[in-house]
Amino acid sequence: MSEVKLPTYESLEPMLKEHGLTATPAELHGLLSGMICGGLELDGEQWLAPVCDYANQGEPLTDGAKTLVRAVYDAAAHELSGLLNTLFTSTGAELNEVELTVSLLLPEQDGDLMLRAEALSEWVTNFISGLGLMGLDKKALSEDVTEAIEALEEIAKLGIDDTEDMDEQAMLFDNIAAYVPECVMVCLIGLSQRRDASSDEPVNGDLADDAASAQKPTLH
Repeated sequence: MSEVKLPTYESLEPMLKEHGLTATPAELHGLLSGMICGGLELDGEQWLAPVCDYANQGEPLTDGAKTLVRAVYDAAAHELSGLLNTLFTSTGAELNEVELTVSLLLPEQDGDLMLRAEALSEWVTNFISGLGLMGLDKKALSEDVTEAIEALEEIAKLGIDDTEDMDEQAMLFDNIAAYVPECVMVCLIGLSQRRDASSDEPVNGDLADDAASAQKPTLH
């Protein structure tokens, strides 16, 4: 499978505005990632209606806007489906040789901390919304997935306090930003296992347990 690259936040943001979309890159990527983790069929354009509702006041997307959104969707679908394929077809030894992480579409690393924190909150909030759009019943979720979603809900509420030491705030932000992909991986693995529970295909339960038990940062 050829590589599909995610556009940068800085390149995508003005283009979304140019095409009249109200979503930020973080909101758009978070929403699509949540829908994919929640079981969105990767073939077709089932993502289109929710994006119209969330980012275009329910109106159809222009061709240009649709092309932009498709670029983000294709990159998210390529990454998340690739991660699952690697997880469920590789041996433990092989998995030790690869880096498994989920990308977050945020402003560049050395950008303004307040903007990065706002974008992280937007990404997480819309990821949770994307899961919800797939009709997930919280009562039917595994304990690991439930805990991951609850952690993301707490992270979505966090912000930067500019009256506190900004170096400490930056360190805390980096820890939390690094933890979000771990929560997403737990959701991706757990929800995929849930969908495959009635099939005969083997799943890597040990890896799901490892992801779920990852060290959580202290939230303030």
